Amino acid sequence: MKRVALFFAFIFSFASSGWGQTGYNGVDNDGFIGVYEVNDQYYWWLCVEPEGTPAANFGNSFLADDLSFSDGWDQQNTERQAAYSGNPTAQAALAKQITVMQYVLDEYLPIATLTTPGALLEGSENADHYGNNEAFYNSMFAVQHFLAETYGKTTKVDFTDLSDYIDRWSGDLSAAGIARSDLFQDILADVAAQDGLNFFDTYTATFDDYYIANTLFPLGDPDNWQDALIIAVPVPEPSGAMLIGCFGFAVMVRRWRKLA
Repeated sequence: MKRVALFFAFIFSFASSGWGQTGYNGVDNDGFIGVYEVNDQYYWWLCVEPEGTPAANFGNSFLADDLSFSDGWDQQNTERQAAYSGNPTAQAALAKQITVMQYVLDEYLPIATLTTPGALLEGSENADHYGNNEAFYNSMFAVQHFLAETYGKTTKVDFTDLSDYIDRWSGDLSAAGIARSDLFQDILADVAAQDGLNFFDTYTATFDDYYIANTLFPLGDPDNWQDALIIAVPVPEPSGAMLIGCFGFAVMVRRWRKLA
């Protein structure tokens, strides 16, 4: 099994790919989460463009611009870019939305506790395992779903009312479904309570090592691959040793945002 890159290996991969546009190769996914290979290294990703655009499967490759979370959130396709650039209210909502999502990532996808040696088995990138009732997968899916739900809330700034967030696992009585629904509801309750205390006015992300693999094309364009939030997830070797991939420079490349 290929290993998650260490810091300097990741720097090298970006340098060799032109410091901005990177080649992504599909490994496995279920449309919601998955693994991409970049320069012989594996990285976990979460779907953040829930519009029916495809993720790369094994044998599929595409080129994408590597954007910071804040730069990529409003331009995951040309229709979305136009909707934001022509709407000052939506533009003003971006900072609050990104802060809320970073909080959810910090609190509910805690890398240090979810990826201790033995927490993930060899072959965990295989989508056949994604339905397992395990803390790692449950957190990945619950957090991904919160991000995907936020995607559709273009002008939302009041997070004290999250009744417009749909629970994907409502009615799913499998062990994993119940666990993920419970966790998703915990996230909603926590975010609503924190926003009621104006917590997000001063919140700063504690783990900001994410970036968006962005293909900026119209929704129906075959080159508009599903934009993904890329995250370094340590995957233990069979011996139990933990490999830690750290990006540390998610806001490395900024992209000019075309305004209407």
